[in-house]
Amino acid sequence: MYDPINRQPMPAQSVEEELAELAALVEEAERLGFDPWPPAKPERPWARWAIGSFMIILMVSAVSKVMFRFVSI
Repeated sequence: MYDPINRQPMPAQSVEEELAELAALVEEAERLGFDPWPPAKPERPWARWAIGSFMIILMVSAVSKVMFRFVSI
């Protein structure tokens, strides 16, 4: 549903209306050539390794700062 006064979509009053709005939106997207549900991207293990190594570096840095407070050189 569309509210011409506020120029905004009106909130759905029922599940059926919500599903009808979603179906119309998906139909329009497919008509325009957009894929609303693209295939899943392949998993990238390098990102997990990068985040893990960054976290390890942060932890080692924090622990070394704390330990150097108690060391007298």
